[in-house]
Amino acid sequence: MPKYKKPPTLEDLALKASVVWLSNFGRKFMKNIRILSKNDAQKATEILKECLKTAHDIFEYNVPHYLFDRVGQEVFKTTPKLIDDVKSCLRASSSISEYLSQVNVAVGLAEVIISPYLRQLDFMEVPKMMRHMFYTKLSCMPGIQYLNLSSMSGGWKTSQMEPIVLNGLASMKNLRTLVLNYDCTDTILELLAKACPYLHTLDVCSSKSITNNSVKYLSNLSNLRVLQLYSTSVTIDGYATLFIKMPFLQDIGRFDDIGRCLEYVYMKYQSYEAKDIPQLQLRVFSSRFVVTKHLQILAEFCPEITTVLLFHNPLLNDLMALIAINKLSVLKLLSCDFFGDQVRDVLQVKGCNLTHLHLEHVDQLDMNALIYISQYCPDLKILTFYYCDFIESTSLYIRKLEIPPFMNLEKLTITSACFEQHMEFLMSNCFKIKTVHIGTMAPTTDALIDAILSKNPMEHLDSLNIAFSNGLSIRTAYKLVEVCPNLRMLGELGSWALINEFELECFKMFIATRNFDLDIQTFARYSGEPQDSEA
Repeated sequence: MPKYKKPPTLEDLALKASVVWLSNFGRKFMKNIRILSKNDAQKATEILKECLKTAHDIFEYNVPHYLFDRVGQEVFKTTPKLIDDVKSCLRASSSISEYLSQVNVAVGLAEVIISPYLRQLDFMEVPKMMRHMFYTKLSCMPGIQYLNLSSMSGGWKTSQMEPIVLNGLASMKNLRTLVLNYDCTDTILELLAKACPYLHTLDVCSSKSITNNSVKYLSNLSNLRVLQLYSTSVTIDGYATLFIKMPFLQDIGRFDDIGRCLEYVYMKYQSYEAKDIPQLQLRVFSSRFVVTKHLQILAEFCPEITTVLLFHNPLLNDLMALIAINKLSVLKLLSCDFFGDQVRDVLQVKGCNLTHLHLEHVDQLDMNALIYISQYCPDLKILTFYYCDFIESTSLYIRKLEIPPFMNLEKLTITSACFEQHMEFLMSNCFKIKTVHIGTMAPTTDALIDAILSKNPMEHLDSLNIAFSNGLSIRTAYKLVEVCPNLRMLGELGSWALINEFELECFKMFIATRNFDLDIQTFARYSGEPQDSEA
């Protein structure tokens, strides 16, 4: 049985109650503003501004500083509901000014979290109609350490967004992480080098306004370790200069010409004496164009490499070159044959170090391939099969397995068409599994789940998501609840074809009445709209 829900702490109750109070205050105030705006719009605006300032001061004075981030999350959940209530109460005779006056109140309530005490702000969580307000008030939040500005204008109005970003970032001296896609510029990076000396992670992908001129600014950020420049206007020369001036960089994200760039830098250093050749601290290598020579240089020039994400082209690269990478622990291979391209041989040598293995569009996978993976990679924690080609085995590996298969596996993702024997082998042996995601093409039936649970009760399973199934009924849902003691999320039950609406509602009531801490995520059967219900 899943664990029971614990009663909320006094801190949680107080936090949610404060946001409820704010929401109720907004509802009552909307009526007054709506009436006042009909007679004197300017006076209504002034009164609204004063009341919002009072609410802001109340929150800033009474909410503990370390709770401001959580208050923000609750506010972003509550405000859209307020706006929906306004829409539902509109009459046919209502004017647009009445609607806007009430929406302004709902949007303005979010200003209570604009404070120097706010540490994290992710615009992906901010409702769209509020984003402009937060963009213009970034300078009022100097304590921000994590800032995700998302795409802002998507690159269409970069010149208009630049002054807003510059004004906000100028006061954020404690900033550690910045995400600004599409709308970052060289001028913004110049400011970052001066105003944010502790910046550790910078993601400015798809910002075409970033050129090689920004390299001289980035090189002044001595604490920078993660730099994402994919799809910008920085050329190979710019990247090479970055590697030379910033050998401490650990991750530069995806860069398809990284092999050629490393070769250029490596050849340049060859003219120095051996003792003067520096070694890059790069730990992540991600590229879709690599030749064997590049992998050899990578192994020698970047001894700290732990993660390799590689598109395999048999005419250009030999995967056996990966063997020379001593600290390889995360391997993602795209477009190759398990046996024909020597993936098995690579795993035989390097598998003992691997903790993450991601196979995407990999062919020739059969039961033997799974057995080899289980034996060569005993410490594997995350295993992913994404659109791979599974085939039935013509002959089977018959020797007794020396190592228990997948004994350390914690996360399994299968979004490939496979056979029941593959599913059973994978899931029957991973006794430490915590997260399982099964895609629409994988076979799932009541009998298969019964067979798996009879061998592996999955005592540590926390999250199970089966995207679609023609063979699973409500009986399997009850079985999982009965057997798995740590299950906390059971996803997409609405897509199981053998479950009808009545059975689904009864199951939700079963979970709710027993107070199980189990989140059931379902999807409306015809509209496709997600419906998250915490039973």
